[in-house]
Amino acid sequence: MKNKFLFITVLSFLLIAAGVLSTIAMANANTVQVKAEVLNVRSGPGLAFDVTSQVRKDEILNVIDEENKWYKVRLSDGQSGYVASWLVKNIDVSASSNSLATVTSDGSLNVRSKPSTNAKILGSLKGGDQITVTSQSNGWTQIQYQGQTAWINSSYIKMQESATKESKNSLQTLTIRSNGTNIRSGPSRNNSTVEKADSGTVYNIDGVQGDWYQITTSSGQQGYVANWVVDVSNSKTKKAAKSKTTSLAEATIVIDPGHGGNDPGAKGKNGTIEKKATLKTAKAVAARLEQSGAKVILTRSRDEYISLKDRAKKAEKYNADAFVSIHFDSVEDASDSSVNGQTTYYYKNKDQSLAESINESLASNLSSKNRGTRSGDFYVLRENTQPSVLLELGYLSSTIDEQKMNSDGFHEEVANSIYEGLSNYFKN
Repeated sequence: MKNKFLFITVLSFLLIAAGVLSTIAMANANTVQVKAEVLNVRSGPGLAFDVTSQVRKDEILNVIDEENKWYKVRLSDGQSGYVASWLVKNIDVSASSNSLATVTSDGSLNVRSKPSTNAKILGSLKGGDQITVTSQSNGWTQIQYQGQTAWINSSYIKMQESATKESKNSLQTLTIRSNGTNIRSGPSRNNSTVEKADSGTVYNIDGVQGDWYQITTSSGQQGYVANWVVDVSNSKTKKAAKSKTTSLAEATIVIDPGHGGNDPGAKGKNGTIEKKATLKTAKAVAARLEQSGAKVILTRSRDEYISLKDRAKKAEKYNADAFVSIHFDSVEDASDSSVNGQTTYYYKNKDQSLAESINESLASNLSSKNRGTRSGDFYVLRENTQPSVLLELGYLSSTIDEQKMNSDGFHEEVANSIYEGLSNYFKN
């Protein structure tokens, strides 16, 4: 009897322990850690919902639910909201961590799109240039370069102290990132707001207290601004390198390379096949958007046939914030090469603003004729549940357009234009 009682007692203890461990495991499985410096918390699962608050790097959030690739989380103050699931673990997509570095290279230092010597060169830096560092890994340093994430070799830079550990004399100015930034009466979010500052406003740094900079406001008052909403510089004359987290970083974009497989599309006089041209262009666009932090889905990544229905359905499946279909036009009379230029199409009136934003950027950045925005009854637009546009980026029946679309800079120009157009669309 004694042994039986002991057995039951031990068994009960083990069951309770298992229950506790199971509860702990479940709790761990339902928590996430913020890896970005600043992450927007929204009132609903998508960009259409208002930003209700922000969370900072390394904060632990309890996940309540998941909807449309967004996590519903419980914040430390008991409130709940939604964060983009693909940004929670992404250390690369962040605002500036306010780590500074100086380029020490004797010659020019290549700035690359990825941490590899084989990656595309985006530009160069020279000795003495100051840069804002967001992360470092395996001999490479991630920086902000001309509004995008880029990489440089860590061997040719000298890291400075974290910006909030620098002395007052070392730091000179800060630049506000976003409109409506709070300048507070003390170094805490609990202090009252003495004024609001807009993006691009520059202040002299009077001092540093913890994670806050002491400044003098436009009205002459003493104020404080958080280090995670500004960029800093140790020069009075040079503006801080801007590292801004925008709405595009939270967006899901579906890029649709037209045609493919047994559907080659149009063919140019010099042999350019539309299905190959659209795929090459789409990959360049996807790479540019991914640099900004956006989540990008291609309807096809190789030469294969995808039905129009499946293309439109993919946008719905991923609850895309924008669907961009890429094509090249052609006229029926192959002998008529006078028609040229790019056109941006939309079907639903609500998508006109998206079309106009992208078309405006195409018109500004491409040398080819811009034919404007037009309503077009295309299946991938008509049957699409998400905001969608279709771009005809030139005429394969035009020798002028065909030559341009095969030039070295064309795909980069298109990629930058679509990036710019989407950025402006989400900001507005």
